[in-house]
Amino acid sequence: MTRTRLLSFAACLFVTTSAWADDAIVKLPATPAPTAGPTAAAAQEFCGDPVGKAEDLIARYSTKSGLLQVYTSELYTAFSDDPKNASVMYTFTTKRNPAYPAAVCRKVVQEGQDLTVKMKVVCDGPTEACAKLQNDFNVMTAKMQAEVDQQIAAGKK
Repeated sequence: MTRTRLLSFAACLFVTTSAWADDAIVKLPATPAPTAGPTAAAAQEFCGDPVGKAEDLIARYSTKSGLLQVYTSELYTAFSDDPKNASVMYTFTTKRNPAYPAAVCRKVVQEGQDLTVKMKVVCDGPTEACAKLQNDFNVMTAKMQAEVDQQIAAGKK
């Protein structure tokens, strides 16, 4: 009896699927091969140093020798290697910031003839607050990049 049921099921399945065989099949485009990207090691860096939890980064960089506190508010504290002509700036959220704990590193990097502002955000706070923080710093970094580009253009005149 069980064998008869299996055969009936198989026959039904065959009839049903063969009816679908004439239906148009939507073919998805082939997925392109990935291009070369950052290495795993580079993805694990925070401005050239090993990445970690945001609280660990805050503790590491807020006491690092050679860095000076250049900004403080209720929501942020920032440190830099040079207050007037920074090549690297670390910004940390305070406990009053909705994205706390979070650490942001912005670093000026020479790429060929260009100077580029690179940014890395490590945010262990609530997802929505971290997304807003990321967006806010993307805007600030774009402004910094524009200022760097203007200074370079002015120097070439």
